[in-house]
Amino acid sequence: MIKKDQQTDSISDIHSLNVDMDNRIIYLQEREDSSSDSSGVDFRMAQTLIKNINVLQKLSFDPITIYMQTMGGCWYSGLGIYDVIKVCKCKTTIIGYSQICSMGTVIMQAADRRVLMPNCMFMCHYGSSDHSGDYLSSQNFSAMDKKNMQTMIDIYSEKCYRTGQFFRRSDRSLSQVKTYIKRKMKDGDWYLSASDAVEFGFIDHVFSNSLKI
Repeated sequence: MIKKDQQTDSISDIHSLNVDMDNRIIYLQEREDSSSDSSGVDFRMAQTLIKNINVLQKLSFDPITIYMQTMGGCWYSGLGIYDVIKVCKCKTTIIGYSQICSMGTVIMQAADRRVLMPNCMFMCHYGSSDHSGDYLSSQNFSAMDKKNMQTMIDIYSEKCYRTGQFFRRSDRSLSQVKTYIKRKMKDGDWYLSASDAVEFGFIDHVFSNSLKI
């Protein structure tokens, strides 16, 4: 009876707290509450992920698996998630499913191992900005936004340069990889299949039953 109660508590944590403590799995997903005024990557997602990461790495240094699905969202909340995964003392694996878009593709780069489900859609772009206020503040915001976009290019390029077979075959330099990615996104949203994302170095593997997680 006690074992059954413990199992019930574990299932409750998975659904309410997005963490499976026993198996060291974190679920990084869109909010299920459709009445929420925010969707995708936001401060709530960041706060929950940061708590779960910190709790798990205090328990042990065993690997952590993160299942992620997101259409994107807030840049700053996303960078908070990126940073905490990047500095995590445990080996991290992110498994993307359904759709990994916009900010989600940046977060993906923080993991030690990046995996997509075979039919997952992967989309990179420059995103959109929205600001209101006096013209001087708007100019300052635009300058900061430009820096943010360069940070995104740097994050993409660092991984793609090292792991992308497409770039390694043509012996492109890091600077050339950055130029290529910028050019692709200047044409609008850049959609990739799971296998394409491996080819360009945005992820490491397409999930299969033979892949050890």
